[in-house]
Amino acid sequence: MKEKDGFINCPEQQMILYVEKDDGKYGPMQTGSYISSNFLDDFFTKRKNLEKDLRDQLCLGKISPIQYYRILEDLTLSELSARVGIRKSKVKKHLDIKGFGDITAAELVKYALVFNVPVPNLLQVILVEINQEIESLITLENKTGNIFISQTGTANPYFVLTKIEEKKR
Repeated sequence: MKEKDGFINCPEQQMILYVEKDDGKYGPMQTGSYISSNFLDDFFTKRKNLEKDLRDQLCLGKISPIQYYRILEDLTLSELSARVGIRKSKVKKHLDIKGFGDITAAELVKYALVFNVPVPNLLQVILVEINQEIESLITLENKTGNIFISQTGTANPYFVLTKIEEKKR
């Protein structure tokens, strides 16, 4: 690849490419990521739509919270079973809303640790309205514009503090 062909304007994600310089020698060149520059916005749009679709299914009782997070984290049944330390057949039951009703508090804690969410988030989805559009906490990734959402664990593993603040300009 020639040096002039390697330049991508993407300051958010930089990388080093080894390219052919004008003098015919090869060397390093700092440039932006082609994938981030051209496809990252599409990824976030698709992820937001997936999260909304899964949230709707969750609210309608078609899937369990375990299935919701499993799909968002892109885990197979075997991967989830291994990470949680619960046999595969039991995890499969927890993916269904009927089987989720039989889950124990200890199992909820294990799932929460794997999904890296507080235990209450397995039983709730926090929605925030921003610019007349409803966003979930997962889509927001804790920050958007002047809104800051934080959840802090406490000594009680079944209790979390949720704080929603508007930053002052």
